[in-house]
Amino acid sequence: MPQLYIFTVALLAIIIIVSRRNIIFKRGEKKDFKEKIATKVEENRKIEQVESKTRFKDELAKEQKDKKFDLTRYKDEMRSADMAIARQQWNDAKKYLIQAISFAKDELQASLKLAKVYLESGDIRKAESLYRRLLEIAPDSPDIHESIGKILVKKRRYKEAIEAYSRALELDEKDDNKLIALGRLYHLLMHYSYAAECFRRAAELKPREVDYLFNLADSCKADDDYENALFTYEKILTVEPYNDKAKNHAHDVRLKIKENETFFETVKTN
Repeated sequence: MPQLYIFTVALLAIIIIVSRRNIIFKRGEKKDFKEKIATKVEENRKIEQVESKTRFKDELAKEQKDKKFDLTRYKDEMRSADMAIARQQWNDAKKYLIQAISFAKDELQASLKLAKVYLESGDIRKAESLYRRLLEIAPDSPDIHESIGKILVKKRRYKEAIEAYSRALELDEKDDNKLIALGRLYHLLMHYSYAAECFRRAAELKPREVDYLFNLADSCKADDDYENALFTYEKILTVEPYNDKAKNHAHDVRLKIKENETFFETVKTN
């Protein structure tokens, strides 16, 4: 009887071990299968993306070839759109711009305005979709890359926004607004040295723009670069001698520099 009991327990143990191995094996098979499917889906998505871009270019070329250009109607619709934009009548502006596009020989100008109207009116999804479509027409437009960057910031996709603004600046390195926007993104992500470089370049383009200098000084201070922070606050005071904010910050930075000097002297002495 004890032998039969031992045999039964051993048999059950073997059955449990084999079952667990089968379960683990099946789980592994399922995981491999899911990974293969995910890889295939991603490959198909990339292929479809390339084919979609090609189709878009072909369709656009055909549309522009077949389109009958009505200059008078185009100008009328654009004027009406501009008036609606000035009054922030976004729905009317959209209607006029869509009409203008239908009469246009080259839709880029009207489409850019329409994308901006979508952005200003809060229709982020349509704005991004249209800007990305226009990027196929004008891939080297710094303003389109900048606008996509603005949309990505609104979506809190900050790393992608940095890429968009960086590309915009590659195409137009003398635009101080783009430099400031990129600097603020770097500062937000605590890449203070990169932020300071953007603000420094913007301040070089507009040396009397006090806000740019404050941005630069703040990034230097956040990066523990107190010497350059103090230098920048003092530069602000050469532009605006009675700027209390700059005076107070400069005073705080001087104290911090003195505190650091005292600390290092104490360390050396010990």
